[in-house]
Amino acid sequence: MMKKVLALSAITMMAAVASAQTPFTVRGTLKNTSRDGEKITLSYFNGERKMYSSAVIKNGKYTIEGTVVEPSKATLSLAIPKEMRGDKIWTMSEKVEFFIEGGLITVDGVPLVKAKLKAPGKAQKDLANFQKMLRPYEIKQDAAFYAMLNATSNRDSINRKKYNDLNESLKQQIDSMEYVFLKKYPQSHVSLGIFRDKLNAKALAEEKEKYAAIFKTLADSLQQTVVGKTMATQIENAFKLGVGKEAVDFVLNDTLGNPVHLSSFRGKYVLLDFWASWCMPCRFENPNIVKAYNRFKDKNFTVLGVSLERPGDRKAWVDAINKDGLPWNHVATLTKAESDQIWKLYTLQTIPMNYLIGPDGKIVALHLRGEALEKKLEEIL
Repeated sequence: MMKKVLALSAITMMAAVASAQTPFTVRGTLKNTSRDGEKITLSYFNGERKMYSSAVIKNGKYTIEGTVVEPSKATLSLAIPKEMRGDKIWTMSEKVEFFIEGGLITVDGVPLVKAKLKAPGKAQKDLANFQKMLRPYEIKQDAAFYAMLNATSNRDSINRKKYNDLNESLKQQIDSMEYVFLKKYPQSHVSLGIFRDKLNAKALAEEKEKYAAIFKTLADSLQQTVVGKTMATQIENAFKLGVGKEAVDFVLNDTLGNPVHLSSFRGKYVLLDFWASWCMPCRFENPNIVKAYNRFKDKNFTVLGVSLERPGDRKAWVDAINKDGLPWNHVATLTKAESDQIWKLYTLQTIPMNYLIGPDGKIVALHLRGEALEKKLEEIL
């Protein structure tokens, strides 16, 4: 029988977070009124929860208020109208990043990347110094990336490869500098943020030992934050949900409202596919799964789609199944409680994400994207 894992008590976690909230205010002045009526958006983590707040610009000014449980990296972004993009047709928005530790944060001027920023706290000071080091490389990388997009648009394969290689090289340089900072400043919240950005599903699927070792180098004070504890759980569960481990059982309702257990697929190879109707990368990935399913469905292989829908959004889910032509078994999280449970059971951070489970209920492979799924099925079937 597959193992069952109980979700953490949401009430206990909410109470702990609520007792330590620190208020903040982001106040911006664009110094002109040309963007009046547009919406500016602030995204940040309040503990493990991703938050989005927005304000409408009025008389060249805006104010956004909120709370954080601990220092949190934030992104303030503003869409760029088509007529203002100039030769950078691919640049859809402008943004500025900073740390929120409570208190007043001021952002004066536009574009945001050149705005005068004032934010209190040690984490923001660390971030400002780090951004200064990275900026020359980021400027070169942005130029290479947009040159690659233009070459792709113009069907210029030679320059596409040239700028793609340059972009990848610069990304690796930036990546190396981030690791150097993380190693040099293990007590900085900037290091915690760097590590959080790197700790994605692919990283944990392919190099969990490496990331477990890096996490241990962070200061105890960072490991004991809400974010730190969440990442510790993600790493721990990556080992529990690794190749050769038993998949965690659960039950959700299908499109007709009938309960379906993951364990009911014992005896077959099953791709446990986490997706959602609102997730565009998931929808782009669906044709690859359809292709693999049609090829191997008669060879003891099937798919169980688990859609992480917004509460009550059953119609969007069913419409997406029909539109994308997904002929396999489907279940969904249509309540917040169901969604929270599945995200925690499989320590999901982003979707699409999948696990290939063998007839014995043990995980054979994970994070099979693009052609990787077909290749793996060729190998075992």
